[in-house]
Amino acid sequence: MKLTPHEQKILKIIKDNPKVVNQPSIREKVAKKHGLTEKTLRNRIAELRKRGLLKEKLENTQTKIKPLITQNDEINIGALIDLIKRKKRFFLKFSILTTLIGLTYSLIATIFFASKISLYPAGELIRGGSSLGEFSGLAKSFGLSAFGSAPTYNIPDIINSRKLKKDIVLKAWNTSKSKSALNLISFWEIDKPPFFSPLSALRKLLPRGNTSATELDKDTDEAILQLDELIGVKEEISGLITVTVLMEDPQLASDIANYIAEYVKRFISIEQKLEATRNRKFIEQQMKEAKLQNEVSEDLLTEFRKRNLLRLDTPSLEMKRERLESAVEENRAVYITLRQQFEIAKIDESKEKLLINILDTAEPAVKKAKPKRTIIVLLSFFAGLVFAMPLAIYFDKRKL
Repeated sequence: MKLTPHEQKILKIIKDNPKVVNQPSIREKVAKKHGLTEKTLRNRIAELRKRGLLKEKLENTQTKIKPLITQNDEINIGALIDLIKRKKRFFLKFSILTTLIGLTYSLIATIFFASKISLYPAGELIRGGSSLGEFSGLAKSFGLSAFGSAPTYNIPDIINSRKLKKDIVLKAWNTSKSKSALNLISFWEIDKPPFFSPLSALRKLLPRGNTSATELDKDTDEAILQLDELIGVKEEISGLITVTVLMEDPQLASDIANYIAEYVKRFISIEQKLEATRNRKFIEQQMKEAKLQNEVSEDLLTEFRKRNLLRLDTPSLEMKRERLESAVEENRAVYITLRQQFEIAKIDESKEKLLINILDTAEPAVKKAKPKRTIIVLLSFFAGLVFAMPLAIYFDKRKL
């Protein structure tokens, strides 16, 4: 049956809004939206019903719209595809909107440059053995096993330490932002109050509590938290450690990365030297005591020999003589061993050790690392498609 353009318009209105047939309130809103009165739309619906067109069209519409959830509580993929086809303009508009939001963010986001260094443990850090060698067993025999093994250091823990990050924050750096050197508090302008901060205004209204922290302490703590997000440490199974530093200035990023490498190297070297000094002092003290005991045992043996001639020894005197001689030999052996270890400890204290290999030093980046605009735009587009789905389902159900 051939329909007039006006009848086709009315059928399309009914198809898009089936509730206009039986609900006057919805019919009035829809009629006003299309430039009609509620009475005109009601009359046209009645005419189409008399001609048998309305029932047929509604049945076709109901057969075309498939349920999104099947009787087995499973998602109907076919229904989703039909929904996307019917609402493709909505999906496209929503995706374009999210894409524009992502593009705007990528254009106004702070640009960061990345610099990397790679470190490799060397020497005793790999072996993890004792810096005193044979003295470990001797130290254990004295009940002082804590002196027998050299300390081990976890490089990622040193890099993630607050002490290092505080040094980096307070150190003055040369940047392209200023002709004079700036610390990171000034570089990030943390010490400058914002023009308007709702959070700061709210904090003033709340009780502060008793605190003795200065403004510098607060700024330093905030800068450390910000720096913590910009330093990444990765440790490979082979032992290779890679440190990545992100900064707004490429030269600053490379300077901080190289400073971290030198700091770790210097920190471990100083700690190892202090440990060697403590070991040397311990051995020296034990050696002095052993020397004193040896001298006492030698004096006792000398006095015994003066009072008792060898040819006049009785069995009891002979046994006492052997005990005194044995004590001298034991004390002398201990002193000689400690003397040897003392010389080794002095050499160990004075020599320079290679504990960290710096395989790659940092260089200023030639390309930005963040934000990755292409990835952000693509993810924004696909995120729009994903989030448009529940909205399309919701609006579709409201029309039914």
